[in-house]
Amino acid sequence: MIRLRASLIGLAALMASEGCVYYNSMWSAERLAKEAHRQEAEGQVAMAKLTWARAAVKAESIVIRHPRSRWADDALVLQVEGLANSGNCMVIDEPRARAEASVSDGALRERVALAGARCALAQGHPGAVPALLHSVVTSKDADRRSVAFYLLGQSAAARADWEQAIDAFSRSKEPNAAMGRARALLAAGRIPEARVFIDTLAGRHFDDSLWAATLDDIARAAGDSVASLALDSLLARTRLPAGSKARLLLADGDRLRRGGRHGPAGARYDLVLRLVPDSVEGAQAEIRGVLAAAGAAQGIADLAPIASHADQIVSRGAGTSQHEAEAVQRVLGAVRSPENTDIGWFRAGEIARDTLVAPALAAAWFGRIPRQFPNSLFAPKALIALAMLSPGTSDSVLAVLDSSFPASPYTLALRGDVSPAYQALEDSLGEALGLTKLGVPAFFAQSIGTAVPGQKGPPLDPADAAAAVAARPAAGRPAPSPAGRRPAPVRPTPGQPTRLPSPDAADRP
Repeated sequence: MIRLRASLIGLAALMASEGCVYYNSMWSAERLAKEAHRQEAEGQVAMAKLTWARAAVKAESIVIRHPRSRWADDALVLQVEGLANSGNCMVIDEPRARAEASVSDGALRERVALAGARCALAQGHPGAVPALLHSVVTSKDADRRSVAFYLLGQSAAARADWEQAIDAFSRSKEPNAAMGRARALLAAGRIPEARVFIDTLAGRHFDDSLWAATLDDIARAAGDSVASLALDSLLARTRLPAGSKARLLLADGDRLRRGGRHGPAGARYDLVLRLVPDSVEGAQAEIRGVLAAAGAAQGIADLAPIASHADQIVSRGAGTSQHEAEAVQRVLGAVRSPENTDIGWFRAGEIARDTLVAPALAAAWFGRIPRQFPNSLFAPKALIALAMLSPGTSDSVLAVLDSSFPASPYTLALRGDVSPAYQALEDSLGEALGLTKLGVPAFFAQSIGTAVPGQKGPPLDPADAAAAVAARPAAGRPAPSPAGRRPAPVRPTPGQPTRLPSPDAADRP
């Protein structure tokens, strides 16, 4: 009897011990989930993913060791949530299927549905989200209902269903739902409404990457100037860390510079330098300020002090931005001192136009080629590139093409008569231009890569140039020719200019 009593006492103690271990494990897993929610709310996205992954592992151990326990369903659902929220969607199918088959509690099933929707979005299946969340959007729990509408908004945006996205985001209380709604309004073309709504967001705390993406959306929808004004409003009404401000200002400067607005871009870069002088962003701002100054240059001679500034940045070391500084130095060198050939000068013009976004510098190089290399096969192409950069010279350029290069494949192509010789010239030019690689980084407007077959540089039959040809007097244009025959060479009409305007003295060879 005494032995039986001792056995029963020992069994009870063991069961109590196992129950205590199980309870502690479940408490630990739920504590990790709570910590992950806190990290998400504070914008610590990477840390939150790691914490969710730890919660998933802890919950999985409970499911394996205590499959019939009181909290087995809770542990299984927490495992599914942890996998989804940590980004481990590739291994979620099996535990999620078990949860859908065995869990009966309504609240737990809604949590599983939300996890499934997150993974559907992450794996590129936004169309599956509405069916997964059809019951969660009517949940009695306001928090889960809010998350469901946020995920529905993301799903609709991924499918470019902007009106549904606007409606779904407006029904969600999630921190980022308002920004999602603003971006959907922009994408839907409801620009005035979007601008008013975005103005109401100034003062709220958002991750600066969300603001950056939204400002990009504003620039695409309404222009760089409107995006800059939105940024000014944001900075005036929202308390952001200095680093976040600097990154947003840098991005705005880059947008303005790529659009050719070098003065306002330089002002943005100067503001970053004053805001965070001893930082990565400060170093980047100084380098990109050099780019903005080069883009605003009106002549090749203007590049001398700008290149000297770039040399100083490289010589003193730019830390993690040294690669960018050296790339700017190489680009300026390529534009200032190209190889003294028609190809070298053409390449300098393309780099000035496409990388520095400096139309004046590009026009200077393109305009020199026909004068210095009048027998070059590519002189007509340089003239066409010049006409595209300087609309005021188009009449003069067209007259020179007609009088001096009437049989050039480029002149003929401009009239719509593309020949095999034209394609051969384009491939030859592309190969020549591709011999030099500058290795420019991603922040440039366009990188300069290796040669590929096909058309290079500016298109040869732009609408504006074609319209200019069509608008010229009949005496200055060739009469329509029979199919398959090229038009006869064109001579300029009396009184038409037959030479290009002279370049500034500073830009003469």
